[in-house]
Amino acid sequence: MRRPTGLFTVGFTALLMGSFISGAAAAQTMESFYKGKTVKVIVGFGSGGGYSKYCFQLLRDLPKYVPGNPAMVCQFMGGGGGVKAANYMYNAGPRDGSALGMLADYMSVAQLLRPKKIKYDARKFTYLGVMVPANPVLMAWHTAPATSLKDLRKKELVVGFTGKLSAGGINAAIMNTFADTRIKFVVGYNSTGKVALAMEKGEVQGSMSSWISWKSRAQAWIKDKKIIPIIQVGLKKAWDLPHVPLLLDQAKNDADRQVLQLISGAGPFGRSLIAPPGMPKYQIDGWRKAFDMTMADPKFRAEAKRRNIEIDPTPGAEIQPIVAKILSTPKDVVKRAQKAVGIK
Repeated sequence: MRRPTGLFTVGFTALLMGSFISGAAAAQTMESFYKGKTVKVIVGFGSGGGYSKYCFQLLRDLPKYVPGNPAMVCQFMGGGGGVKAANYMYNAGPRDGSALGMLADYMSVAQLLRPKKIKYDARKFTYLGVMVPANPVLMAWHTAPATSLKDLRKKELVVGFTGKLSAGGINAAIMNTFADTRIKFVVGYNSTGKVALAMEKGEVQGSMSSWISWKSRAQAWIKDKKIIPIIQVGLKKAWDLPHVPLLLDQAKNDADRQVLQLISGAGPFGRSLIAPPGMPKYQIDGWRKAFDMTMADPKFRAEAKRRNIEIDPTPGAEIQPIVAKILSTPKDVVKRAQKAVGIK
């Protein structure tokens, strides 16, 4: 069942209005810093994909809830499945509050699986809020030889990816090892949107993107059943995909389940607004309040619904502990996952 967002919105708005009043001193400090400034939101992927849609949607209304009402812009920094942007924010980006991030939901999992490429510690970023959780979903074109998990265990499905070690590529490799699927990789596309176009043209037979991205950009395909969901990745099923198998449920034993739990750990982070290490606490508090007020704004919610952009928010303080939990995964579990993916 989905969270009753209507009651959440009303109650949360009242609570946050009170916190704004009680935190007037901090708000004045926020105002003095942000008035007349431009804040960049570093997006870890290229424009035109699911992350960009959520960034643009967020920035329509967020600035009006930030004391000082700064201008805000999305700045795209694709590369390495989101690793490039996270490395930049951790090592070279500003920490004074003039830059935030909408980084890969896979950031914490990637830190464990790809340590040679990672130059950040996900524990030192601060989550300001999650717009929506996101389960990756493997979709097959309706004419593909495999359009169900049962089929995919018997017949090969040619699937396009941005890279073998992209989030989608990692998920697919894990599926082949632990769920006995027969996914054949075609890599080198520069965005998941391009993979979807290749699927339509018949160059590939499947593509993997988050369910929220599919819904925002491929509603007609979903409605006409031109694409069919085969399997989803997450700690729990998406509320509107109750009959699509969950990768976590394919574990054959407890040891396998630990690996699948790690790989599925990115789901709750979805599309998040993130602060870099070292940002002053008063700014973190101010941004969290502004984010939560935006999520509770009826006009914001209505516009997102009109554009097929799902909103199901989680406050930043609630999501933060999940990072530490993921990064405490036992080393033997991480090694099994790395072996399955082909990371030495």
